Amino acid sequence: MVTLTETMIRTEGLWKEYDGKPILRDINIEIAKGSMVLIEGRSGTGKTTLLNILGCMDTSTRGHLWIDGKEVTKMGHKRLSKLRLHNIGFIFQEHNLIGNLTVEENIILPMKIAKHQKGHARLEELLEAFDIVDIRDKKPAKISGGEAQRAAISRALANEPDILLADEPTASLDLDNAGVVLGAFKKANEIYGSTVVVTSHDSFVKSYFSIRHTISEGKLSSEWS
Repeated sequence: MVTLTETMIRTEGLWKEYDGKPILRDINIEIAKGSMVLIEGRSGTGKTTLLNILGCMDTSTRGHLWIDGKEVTKMGHKRLSKLRLHNIGFIFQEHNLIGNLTVEENIILPMKIAKHQKGHARLEELLEAFDIVDIRDKKPAKISGGEAQRAAISRALANEPDILLADEPTASLDLDNAGVVLGAFKKANEIYGSTVVVTSHDSFVKSYFSIRHTISEGKLSSEWS
């Protein structure tokens, strides 16, 4: 069991501007290893921008970001690519599974890229853990939205990342499927010890998270329950 005493993600004085307009303003956040964190706020408040920066898919205009004690803002392109491949799993709102690949092929693809030594064993473990064995040979167009997101979570966990980030993962799902997907994040956190960070503007998502940060006009406020 992962203790919540060590910091996995930390920012200091993080700003993001587009054409001189601030989208994020002086963001200071600390996320413990093994925690589940919600970043909420209305559409257009900067949630996705912040998640992209935390996931090393975008850079801040100024400020600092540390992941597992390493300052990301000082890393070059190659080190950032390696960090994303091995340490961060990212799940998009529309799951972004590759349409001409089966569920199994989608999950195993990042392991092939990373030359994972136990790829097939990891594949079977993930298919079982997220209850998608029965759809392993189906393509994304033939499965439900909830199944697609569980497959996307499995793919994001393929290379055993420390961090799992999800941008509005329930936005296009009904309540039943949304509950299944949020349960899958909890499972990823409990079974694999993943540090899970989810953005959402759906109010019902709150009940799944005891640590919540709200973005409003580019500024962050925090809440614990």
